[in-house]
Order: sequence, then structure tokens, then C-alpha cells
Amino acid sequence: MLLELLAFALVGLAVGGAAALLLPRLFTAHRGITVLTALCAALLTGSLGHAVLGAGHLYATVPISALGACLLVSLLARPDRRSQAVQHPHHA
Repeated sequence: MLLELLAFALVGLAVGGAAALLLPRLFTAHRGITVLTALCAALLTGSLGHAVLGAGHLYATVPISALGACLLVSLLARPDRRSQAVQHPHHA
């Protein structure tokens, strides 16, 4: 279980770091909040996957933790709707 927790933590840090660094316009909150949310989500969903599937399913629980981290981090994304309106004006 310790190896799995380490894998979940690395996945969470990777997802949060990638979101904060690659999409800074969408994630206007502090980078630490984005990374911490991804880390906690990966640990939580990975542990839940481990509890459901049982021990020895590392190849199934790591993608579950990545998916959970991506889903919860996506809730933090705040696209700027004003810039979208400027890019795509409506014609009368």
C-alpha cells in the first residue's frame, strides 16, 4: 500500500503541476491550491480504488487516481467569458 500511496501522490502532483503551469489563464487561484487539490484528490480516489479493487491492482488504481485528480482540478478552472465574447462577436 505504501508504494501505491507514493504513486498516487506523484500522479496528483503531476496533474496539479501540469494544470497550474500549462493552463495559467484557466486556473486563476494560487498554484498551491491547484496542486494541493490534485494531490488530495489523487490520494482519495486512489485509496478508494484500492479499497474497492483490493491489493495488487496498481495498474488499475493509478489511472483511477489520475482521473479523480483531473476531474476535481477541473472544478477549479475559471475561463474568462469576456475574452470569449470578444473573440467570437455575434452579428446582428
